[in-house]
Amino acid sequence: MTNQLGSFGSFNNALTEVNLLINFASKCERLPNEYAALNKSALLLLTSKFEVFVEDVVKEYIEEINSMNLTNLLISEQLKIKHSITRIKDLVDFIENPSKNDKKVEVFKDLAQLWSDQEITFAGLDIPNKFNYGKHGSKEMQKLFSNIEIENIFETIVLYSDNEHSLLEDEQVIDFKGIINNITSQRNNITHQDKTPNMTHQQIGEYVDYFNRFSKELCQYLEGKLYSMRQELEAYKQVAAQRESAS
Repeated sequence: MTNQLGSFGSFNNALTEVNLLINFASKCERLPNEYAALNKSALLLLTSKFEVFVEDVVKEYIEEINSMNLTNLLISEQLKIKHSITRIKDLVDFIENPSKNDKKVEVFKDLAQLWSDQEITFAGLDIPNKFNYGKHGSKEMQKLFSNIEIENIFETIVLYSDNEHSLLEDEQVIDFKGIINNITSQRNNITHQDKTPNMTHQQIGEYVDYFNRFSKELCQYLEGKLYSMRQELEAYKQVAAQRESAS
């Protein structure tokens, strides 16, 4: 399946910058200071670009859903709940401010439409796509993807070892969750304690490959879900048209 989500292309392009730093590092192995600085830069860039990708792909996925102009009856209950929580948080911000009465009414109307038993086109899903400030790692990733109905991202998107380079008969599952936690820990050590990562440029290069594969698999998975939604919408429209012509 060809990746259609723009987030994948943007992240893939960003990885070329990381690979550039890795390439420079490979030529500086005999220069400890330069080698350490380049590895630090590559690791920091990789983690920041990946987090941007994760936020962007969640946002793009919701934008694609909104572009379908689904009716409220076709939107899943979980997405409705996530949207409602977001809007209720908005309401809390408005509640003590008399000048925000129009905003309060807007929230109430929005939720009434979303949860109505009457069929209403609803193209304004507002689902959080940002990491909590200052928080990173696998747990935060799982929280973020749970907003779009992926309860365990690391069980949903599974990477396997390259069997061509393995002496084992069976492919081995790559511990991507562990990779996320390791690279997050390394990043924190760099930013908070100015420590040099205990990783070689080859290891960072392997991580680049894993992150690229993960992003590709994730986008294909999300595109599959979007395709299913479009198919469901078309089937719904056909049934509605048949009912209208029969009445």
